[in-house]
Amino acid sequence: APAAPVTVLVFAGAASKPVLDEAAPRILAEEHVRLELSVGGSGTVLSQMELARKGDIYLPGSHDYMERAEARGLVVPSTRVNFAWLTPALLVRAGNPKGITSLADLARADVRAAIAEPRTVCVGEYAVRMLRRAGLEEQVLPRLGRAHSCEAVANLLGLGSVDAILGWRVFAAWFPGRVECVPLPADVVPGQATVPGAVTVFAAHPEAARRVLAWLSGPEGRALWKRHGYRTEPSGLPQAP
Repeated sequence: APAAPVTVLVFAGAASKPVLDEAAPRILAEEHVRLELSVGGSGTVLSQMELARKGDIYLPGSHDYMERAEARGLVVPSTRVNFAWLTPALLVRAGNPKGITSLADLARADVRAAIAEPRTVCVGEYAVRMLRRAGLEEQVLPRLGRAHSCEAVANLLGLGSVDAILGWRVFAAWFPGRVECVPLPADVVPGQATVPGAVTVFAAHPEAARRVLAWLSGPEGRALWKRHGYRTEPSGLPQAP
């Protein structure tokens, strides 16, 4: 009988969930590696991984959290790869029924808006940076709802529960025909984020984990990221500090 597939535990930020869900069966078929996904806010899953002292791959939603993982000695830096690039954005329902044209409109009484939790989700942290750059942190931030992950805040807008969110530009591709981006001044956007991955220091199957990272960053993986609306090359924006 053929050997059972190796199971690789992936702690991942929810910004990558659409790609990982579709990649998992293909990686199983092509690499004989089964992905066990633990998905949530990048900070939340990093804490879970550290407390559990297990996991083969850490794949946060931005480079900021990977750098924190490296500083805490939780990943092997030489295995780090970048898969995609994300740009923070102001997103509204298709057709922009509330006429939202700027971050200042999020302070209006008739606008319901939300962000991801800034303490544990990278895109929530970027949302606060945007408001701070626009001089609107104190005016707008207390009015915003909170969601526990990228996926959760995107779903609030995609399902029509709110009028606007501060998220990633790629969210518009997750809900075609239902979500659109509002242009923002360049000086408000803090820069682009990279979506990285690395093998953890706890990895039970480090070689299988490296094969997964190679697949996700190789031709088949890059085509998958691109098909889900992610950029697979940096834009003209600098990487956010």
